[in-house]
Amino acid sequence: MSGMYELGQSGLSFNPAAEGHKVLRAPNSSDYLAGFKTGFNYRVISHPNPSELVFEMSGVDVSFANALRRIMISEVPTMAIEIVYIDQNTSITHDEVLSHRLGLIPLKVDPRGFEMFTPTGDVEPQPTDYNTLVFRLDVACEGGKGKREEEEEEGEKDEVESVAGKFQRREEQNLPDRPYTKHVYSRDLVWVPCGDQEERFKGKLPKAVDDDILITKLRANQKITLECHARKSVGRDHAKYSPVATASYRMKSVVTMLQPVYDEDADELCVVEPGVFTIVKSSAKGKDREAKVVNEYACTMSRNYMRNPVLAAAVKMERNPGHFIFSIESVGMLTSKEILCEALDVLKGKCERLENLVDVYGQESEEPEQEGEDMEDE
Repeated sequence: MSGMYELGQSGLSFNPAAEGHKVLRAPNSSDYLAGFKTGFNYRVISHPNPSELVFEMSGVDVSFANALRRIMISEVPTMAIEIVYIDQNTSITHDEVLSHRLGLIPLKVDPRGFEMFTPTGDVEPQPTDYNTLVFRLDVACEGGKGKREEEEEEGEKDEVESVAGKFQRREEQNLPDRPYTKHVYSRDLVWVPCGDQEERFKGKLPKAVDDDILITKLRANQKITLECHARKSVGRDHAKYSPVATASYRMKSVVTMLQPVYDEDADELCVVEPGVFTIVKSSAKGKDREAKVVNEYACTMSRNYMRNPVLAAAVKMERNPGHFIFSIESVGMLTSKEILCEALDVLKGKCERLENLVDVYGQESEEPEQEGEDMEDE
């Protein structure tokens, strides 16, 4: 069985007679796995930085693609602040709001070096250096001039400064109509090593992914003193554990020129479908330029070109339901490549557990039938 999704005036429609993706349908699992092994393909399209990854895979069903997407969102484990012990908080931010903000700060730490904080039977787990990370926040606003202003007065200001630094210096100043304000950022969280964590994380000390995440603001004589415990969990427990900002996929577009498009129509086609077509010199008599397909990956399946009858008859756009383009954007706790690898490991574990369950329950269902056959023989 094969087919393609064709783009029409009213949207997408599936055409099973079209030549395209072959859906794997086999009488037994061995044939299905053989078809998967020979038909599956994977290729990285773009990897501009550790947090972004675009790749494509073909020869799989949509159920496989969606399972991988859902696992990346909700089942790849990470570390996040779970418990906050507040000793003192005289700021305007309530304890509950402050704890929630701390929990949403992404932590740059490898979760594979930790265990899940889960109970064993009726025994409650205890915090150890293998299931808990400890951070402390001890900040106060004494009033007066900020540290940055003192450095400026002494002539020690750096020539290059970040946008966040400029904003902080502008806000941290004594104004006649406003008292001094101290900004508390994620960089103020101090990691407290426990057990052998200092040796285990030597060279890669746990910290916030970004140093300039604003937690709260303090006025003169206000103070915050607290201790945070970060633990390992997954996104289905809470969104703060999800390692991705976006994890999505789309079916690959297939663009076919049914007939040539020249001159003004070619120019219009390049405008309504940017990046998909390019203009080349035409070899046809009396024609100056011609539109050619240059990048099917840029196709967004818009129906704007169908407003022109000439273009509607000349261009055909389809979606291949067996070819998927994934886009992963990491929050920063793990790189995009690590997220993909961890998601595949989780999916592999699910398949192994299902296989074991099928074997166990298959054996149990066969036993009563054998007993019944023995009784009939007697």
